[in-house]
Amino acid sequence: DSSVLLSFKNSVEDPSKTLSSWNISDNFCQHWNGVACTTKGRVSVLELEHLTLPGSLLVSTINALPFLLELSVLGSNFTDAMNSSEHACSLEMIKLSSNQNMTFTSSFDAMLGCQGLKVLNLSNNQIDGKIEVPIGNALEVLDVSHNLFSGEVPLFLSSQCKRLRYLDLSHNHLTGELPVDLLKNCTNLQQISLAYNSFHGTSFPSIHSLPSLEFLDASFNNFTGPVPAIHENLKHLNLSSNSFNTTRENLCPSLNSSRLESLILVNNKLTGRVLDSVLNCSSLKMLDLSFNLLAGEIPSTICKQVPKLEHFLAWVNNLEGQLPPNLASCSNLTKIILTFNNLSGNIPPELLSNTKSLQWLSLSNNRLSGEFPDSLEHAKEMLVLQLSNNSLQGKLPSNMTVQTINLRGNSLSGRIPASLNEMESRLTAKSGGCKCSISFLPASFYGFSASSPSFIDVSFNKLVGGIPRELGSMQDASYISLAHNFLSGTIPVELGDLKNIIGMDLSFNGLQGSIPGSFSSLQSLTGLNVSHNNLSGPIPQGGQLATLDASSYAGNAGLCGFPLASC
Repeated sequence: DSSVLLSFKNSVEDPSKTLSSWNISDNFCQHWNGVACTTKGRVSVLELEHLTLPGSLLVSTINALPFLLELSVLGSNFTDAMNSSEHACSLEMIKLSSNQNMTFTSSFDAMLGCQGLKVLNLSNNQIDGKIEVPIGNALEVLDVSHNLFSGEVPLFLSSQCKRLRYLDLSHNHLTGELPVDLLKNCTNLQQISLAYNSFHGTSFPSIHSLPSLEFLDASFNNFTGPVPAIHENLKHLNLSSNSFNTTRENLCPSLNSSRLESLILVNNKLTGRVLDSVLNCSSLKMLDLSFNLLAGEIPSTICKQVPKLEHFLAWVNNLEGQLPPNLASCSNLTKIILTFNNLSGNIPPELLSNTKSLQWLSLSNNRLSGEFPDSLEHAKEMLVLQLSNNSLQGKLPSNMTVQTINLRGNSLSGRIPASLNEMESRLTAKSGGCKCSISFLPASFYGFSASSPSFIDVSFNKLVGGIPRELGSMQDASYISLAHNFLSGTIPVELGDLKNIIGMDLSFNGLQGSIPGSFSSLQSLTGLNVSHNNLSGPIPQGGQLATLDASSYAGNAGLCGFPLASC
């Protein structure tokens, strides 16, 4: 077997030197990278990566290794097609993933249906055409994701999947309606991914009869009709970005028997009181119903019936009523995002003082009113607070240390607390620099990246007094907006120490004096707005300030110098 492998090595290009350990002087079973042997010293496992090789050479090498059971070729470039293999039907695992120019002849296709094959992974190869290769009855893992396959799912799947545990057809161009009984014989299936295709229709493969199924992802398709019935053993369900329009009265089969931990139904056409239908899902940790047409109030018993809830997301819906105070009894809650709804009333103080693990609270663009909650100072784990565009009143707490804060468009009064400068030290000490980003939040959703290291927006309020000089110690700050308030005094020279600041908006206030010369050293600055104040004197020159236009300084009669008139 060693001579076969050495001949193979000499016939391929190996730019990454992955075969450099293949030397005739070493024991190939013990020292050759990517090679494993049987107890009798015959090659049983061959793992290749980052090569340039003819497909025909690979097949001839397989033929010359009669005890080979597992073949893996990753990240390689094929220079011709793979043809038939006399020996390949003894293989138990074939993994050909993330390759370029990989094509098969019809005779090689037949090899993929060998009766002894247990694992077939053809992911991420840009293979096109239809899935026409029949699978063997022994197959346990089938992964053809991230290719260019088109057409419908072959019906032979339903009759030859008795041992199949893992099925991934995601990220292709597959179409058509899926028969309800497509998976009826696949009783050992544990994971299914149909995501990012073009499946459609009201029929959906029955999953209620799959007792072993734990994970199902059918997101980004065109399914319609009701959300399918859930088997009690299912743990993760993602049906986002379809057109499902209704749910059953009880989405989970029975209280306390459901194992469902993650339910993601983002961007469908669900209407009405869908939240009521999930109350039987007692094991839920992740619930995301965002971008639907949900109505009604948040059930007051949600934490009693779903006590393990950690992530509660239902933004861009039509939820109304008040936030139930006992939402704070979900002791594991770390994230609440209910932005763009019609919620009203006060923010329950218990939500901030009793929910010890809460890190992200977003209630922007609702109809919330009342006093800004003083209990925020008790939310020691809070990193992101988004309450913009409501009708909150009162003063900001003096001890407020969150990483990202957006309070834009309220009626807050009083002074800006100097404690905001503690955002950075708290971030470093408690979260190791966590940026707390969420993959499905648009970068510009809040007018700036919601994942910025430190983000402060308290614009469009009624804040008074001066800008705390302590803000200049926030070395990780990326965006600060204090615009449209009643701030007075001078711009602290310490703001010129914000080395990572990208955007700063101090416009429409009553600031006086000059623009600090230290602003010319802000190398990351791409946007500065100090317009409509009472500033005077020469504009600092150099650095990023040279890229700004006159609108950044408008409405300050005493300012002069580029890009305004000369002094």
